[in-house]
Amino acid sequence: MTPRHMSPDPTSPGLASLGSAPSSGAQGLYGPRGWTVRAGVWMLLAPWVPSARSSLHRAPAAASTVAPAEDYVPFRGLDTATARELLSVLPGRALSDRQNRAPSLGALLAACASADGSVRLSGYGIGPQREDERLSVEAVWVGDTDLAEYKVDERHGPGCQCDSLWQAVARRYRLDAQDGPDEVLRTRPEWAGGAQGWRLWWD
Repeated sequence: MTPRHMSPDPTSPGLASLGSAPSSGAQGLYGPRGWTVRAGVWMLLAPWVPSARSSLHRAPAAASTVAPAEDYVPFRGLDTATARELLSVLPGRALSDRQNRAPSLGALLAACASADGSVRLSGYGIGPQREDERLSVEAVWVGDTDLAEYKVDERHGPGCQCDSLWQAVARRYRLDAQDGPDEVLRTRPEWAGGAQGWRLWWD
């Protein structure tokens, strides 16, 4: 069953309340330090952080601000509703972020937001503990059934259609990558309800 988007219960393990956001005196990569906390980024990411990681502090019932316990927080399978909310709260400068030569964060969130569940995103958040505080996407999962017939060889031998597959995805979702993905795999992730799709990952 595909997880539905919902606001995480602030009493759940992994969340923490802050009396106030981190000091905004110091400037980070995309804004004053703590901007991800003040924008509510970590609350939105919470449902997509692997449960095996205790990356976000525990919060009391009255929690209104959530921050990461660690400076690196991975997320997997971020959905359409979350992508739309992130597009509404992230500053423009942050949307220009890209994982090396991957598509920009803004393009990936827009693709996910418009795809009604057939595009999901995975990556990581960097917390206010670091100057390069940000949200980055390193992999996109595409579950469009008409792409299932592409043949991809992990060794990229003769007949491998990974380039054609990537070009089809990039055109369809207007992805502005500077280069194709470093890895293309057919997967059935749990967070997609076991549906089959293509995982495109950038190093």
